[in-house]
Order: sequence, then structure tokens, then C-alpha cells
Amino acid sequence: MATLARTFGNAGWDEAPRSEARKRDAAVSETADSDIYLLRPLPNEGVFLYVKRFDNTRVVRQADPHARRTAWKTIGGSCAAAALLIGLLFPGAYRLLAGFQIERLKTETREARMLLETLTYEEAYRARIQRVHDTAVAKGYQPPAAGQVEFAQPKASVARLEPAAEPEK
Repeated sequence: MATLARTFGNAGWDEAPRSEARKRDAAVSETADSDIYLLRPLPNEGVFLYVKRFDNTRVVRQADPHARRTAWKTIGGSCAAAALLIGLLFPGAYRLLAGFQIERLKTETREARMLLETLTYEEAYRARIQRVHDTAVAKGYQPPAAGQVEFAQPKASVARLEPAAEPEK
């Protein structure tokens, strides 16, 4: 900015403010020569502000009759919003838990079918007449006569032994 002012020169500005500023700077420079540590006066240095201390110990807040009603309305609105949010999230959570339960039941069904197949195979293996005859001969027993072998089938059993079909003659 100082460069622009010098470029345009006086440009018709009033010389009075500049001369007052020069006089003031000269006065400051004279005092500065006498005392090099003296500071220039600060702006508003002569202004004195009085701060009065307030004692609010005896002041009581005026009761607001609408504040209690407003607080309860806010609490009720918050509870209603929370209930709405829970109601919106409940079906999704229930569906997620039901999916977990379905997968668990599918796994249990697969395991039960595998166990049933294993038990059916073992029962069929142990119940074959030829194996019974072979075991009896190996241990020195006499083979059972026809009609002496009877297989018990419990009514509540999961794995049942079906009666062998009579061969046609």
C-alpha cells in the first residue's frame, strides 16, 4: 500500500492529517531519544472500566409451569420412538434367529439319518441267518432248527426288521 501511495503521490488528498501524523511521530521520536525504553501510549489507555461484583446467592429461579409438562412429553416421545424402533427391528431379528434354528434342525436331521442308516446296516448284518449259522458252527453250537429263530420287533422302534418274504416254490 505504501508503494501505491508513493506512486500516486498526493493525488489531491488533504495535507492536514499527514502533517498531524508527522508532528506526533516527531514528538514520539523526541521522547524516544531521551528514553529508549519508553513505549508509545496504547489505544484506550485512559479509559477506566469499573466492574461491579454481583451477588446472586439470594436469587431464586422463577418456576416455569410448562417446563414439567415439556419434560414429560419429551420422555414419552423418546419411549414411543424407542418402541417403534424395536418394533421395526423385531421381525428381522426373529427371521435371523429362525434361520439359525432351521439350519440347526437340518444338521440334526442329517446326523439322525446317517445314524439310522448305520444302525439299519448293523442290524441287518447281525440278523442275517447265514451269519447266525456261521457263528453257531464256529462256536460248536448246533444250528437252530427251522422255526426256532424269532426276531423281536419293538412297536416303538425306529429301525424295524421287515419279515423276510417266503420264497415262491
